[in-house]
Amino acid sequence: MSIFCVGQSAYDITIPLEEPLVENRKYRITRRHECGGGPAFNAACLCAMWGGFVHLISRIGEDPYGEALKEILRSVNVRMDYLIPDREMETPYSMIIAGKESGSRTLFNFPGCRGEVEYPVPAECPKVILTDGHEDKISLELMRAFPDAVSVIDAGTFRDSTYAVAREVDYLVCSEDFARQYTGRQIDLSDWSACGEIFRKVEMINQKHTVITLGARGLLYREAEGTLCHLPAYQVQAVDSTGAGDIFHGAFAYGLYQGYSLRENLKQCSAASALSVQKLGSQTSIPSREETEAFVKSS
Repeated sequence: MSIFCVGQSAYDITIPLEEPLVENRKYRITRRHECGGGPAFNAACLCAMWGGFVHLISRIGEDPYGEALKEILRSVNVRMDYLIPDREMETPYSMIIAGKESGSRTLFNFPGCRGEVEYPVPAECPKVILTDGHEDKISLELMRAFPDAVSVIDAGTFRDSTYAVAREVDYLVCSEDFARQYTGRQIDLSDWSACGEIFRKVEMINQKHTVITLGARGLLYREAEGTLCHLPAYQVQAVDSTGAGDIFHGAFAYGLYQGYSLRENLKQCSAASALSVQKLGSQTSIPSREETEAFVKSS
């Protein structure tokens, strides 16, 4: 049984900046960091590195960036049998400014122009389907073709396409931005009653399992008996937050693949994300499973 990671792949070029980015200034850049990126790509790499049998379902062009991404996938044993056949597409890429002082990042993404394609549903039955919502039609086709697979969405930004997929998944794992854009309300942890109202509105999208991630403030989830809980984030010194969400969702999919309890899974996801922000880059900041497990035990 395998994990299907469905969605965007990209080639990341990160520029570390010593000071905050200011408009109308000239910056002299002496180094850059290049690696794989994109939500589905990073998640697939983590699941494979942690020992899962993984297929990436994504669009990767036949160009230098595409070849570089494929070489990374080969190196970590991610299967490419089911890549989306869009031969005219230029491989997406991102230019990222990483603020060294706070670890924040400013990202400029060039998504490429996606064409209409015929995508044959794979014969292989997955155990877990992780989608980032970028390939909404294919994601829905796969979920309907394999109703016994556990499905989860990495919902970073509210879009109609993401919402359509979110309604069908078993696990809606969304960002604070998604929750705010959907409900029109900001999450304030000091107002627990309002947190409950926002959470209930978001979980009604799929009426199954919901997690709302809050970055450095941790996350919200509901225990099996119905109690809404706040899980604090691990406190670390961030260098570059690029890909932290992708890594969180990849670890979450792996936890579903292994049958972890929800709380156990969320603690491991949070640890993987915390470890990742202490390194530069996205795919290159993925921690090992052993490193992550040791971090959880020591924290």
